Amino acid sequence: MLPNGIYLLQGNGFAITKDSINESELDLQFSTNKIANNNIKLNLKDGIISISNDDHITSNGWTGTTLSDGRFLRLSGNVENSDGDKIPATLFGRLVEDSDDGIVYSFTGKLKTNNESIKLVYIVKIVGSPVVHIEEEKPTQEKNIQINILPGSSDPGNIKYYSSDTITISPGTTITWKNEDSVSHRILSGIASFSPGKPFKPDNIINSGDIAPGQTFNATINEMGITRFFDSQYFWMDGVIITLPEEKSISLGKNTETTLDIRNKYLNKTGN
Repeated sequence: MLPNGIYLLQGNGFAITKDSINESELDLQFSTNKIANNNIKLNLKDGIISISNDDHITSNGWTGTTLSDGRFLRLSGNVENSDGDKIPATLFGRLVEDSDDGIVYSFTGKLKTNNESIKLVYIVKIVGSPVVHIEEEKPTQEKNIQINILPGSSDPGNIKYYSSDTITISPGTTITWKNEDSVSHRILSGIASFSPGKPFKPDNIINSGDIAPGQTFNATINEMGITRFFDSQYFWMDGVIITLPEEKSISLGKNTETTLDIRNKYLNKTGN
């Protein structure tokens, strides 16, 4: 990861107590600050730790940092359960692989409730885009992008539902969803919750209404940050829009350089 970026961390694993092992999911959105002493501070925007059917929403005040040039990540703060109780949480990640498609970490951590300590174990993928000020010629980014809703996407047994489910854009870009399926779809934006039957909570940034087969819907994204979109009826159809300043973005998974290559270029440029 690099300074001044926006990242999305998502992973699956287990929550382990003395008496049980339950499935768990981790979903965090965060930004990065400038480099200081070869470490980067992390600012958590929002996040959820889901254990079985229970969602634990991150509270304000989380702290985080990268260590040893990004080989380790440390996060800590409080989460709130459905009763509003605040529970301390700690997470520690180790780099597994840095590829063109994203960064993979293994995470361990704990939730400390009044009654027990819950051990957390995850494999996570981090995707996002650093904002790096490097004086190089870059092609002008398109202001219009199309996402096709693929035939058969209403069937959860299919492997792929959109022509692209993760895109990086600049503010002011218009995104067109075209329905190539045989049934109508409705695209909304929202916050992930991982609750059965309602994995997202709409935030009203995107609301397409019904898109009939063969029809399209347009939405223009003007604000920087991460926007998650989903189908209100077919909840397995979800995707991510990452919005960053134009001509200053290098998207992980879209560049042949590794993040270490880009980071070294940043350090050489800034003299850190």
